[in-house]
Amino acid sequence: MHIVNICICTYMREQMLSDCLQSLVAVNVPDEVTVTVSVIDNDASGSSEGCVSRAAEVLPFTVRYMQEAKRGIPCARNRAIEESIQHGADFIVFIDDDEIVTADWLVNLYNYNVQKGGRAVVHGKVSQRLPDNLPASIQGLYKGGKRFSGEALSACATDNVLIPIHLVTELELRFDESNPLAGGTDTIFFTQATSKGVEIFQCNEALVYETIPKQRATLKWLAKRKYRAGITDAWRKSQRGRSKTSIVMSASFHVVASALKMLLMALLMRGLARNQSFLKMCRYAGVFMGVFGARVDSYRHIN
Repeated sequence: MHIVNICICTYMREQMLSDCLQSLVAVNVPDEVTVTVSVIDNDASGSSEGCVSRAAEVLPFTVRYMQEAKRGIPCARNRAIEESIQHGADFIVFIDDDEIVTADWLVNLYNYNVQKGGRAVVHGKVSQRLPDNLPASIQGLYKGGKRFSGEALSACATDNVLIPIHLVTELELRFDESNPLAGGTDTIFFTQATSKGVEIFQCNEALVYETIPKQRATLKWLAKRKYRAGITDAWRKSQRGRSKTSIVMSASFHVVASALKMLLMALLMRGLARNQSFLKMCRYAGVFMGVFGARVDSYRHIN
């Protein structure tokens, strides 16, 4: 029997966490697999303990609740790793506390790993559930960048991913805690993994739904996210051997080109294309600033 430990890191989002845990009640379990659930509460006051206790009464799995007092999502993720090792898990599965899993999600995630020999990381699909009455110029921003099943990835996020335990034991990989409130530490983690020979594959059949709250479905929020992603991109480009001069020149070109296209699309009254160009400009601005050590504490405030 293989042990799969489903890990959920959370911080003061009790209702979303409750919905996430409730969705696990109906999840199908792969053959010859034992499932456990670990909730890592990054709130030192333990605000999610009651929510987890209630969920444990209905979930058909062993549920463990723990607090990680050190603020920062990489700290919570590393605690999840340590707990998984301590309890003898063969696989760690990360999902976010604002996600709802589908019935065959875990079966598809696990079986795809088996098809790939049991040692590959498998990243599932995340489909957004958007607020009602969003303008098309915002709604369309969530439809880009689609991956296909079987696609080999150079990195991924921890929003829906299965990790064989060897990744964190044999390779001694952990999430970087040097900037604990910054974003992008999961991308850095998996970039380091692939540099050590780990394969990552996309599996769209392993589907979860992400609930997008109204305050995040805005151009301003998406712009900040793209800027942060650009900072992480600068690090990745540097790790691949690109010089600072090359990265800066390329980023500068894309910032100017995106700004010009944004202005053109605004004149043509094409709202979605204008916003897409604006977000691209924000991403490359992040790349530019990332070369010079910029950082964004994305997780200082939780909404």
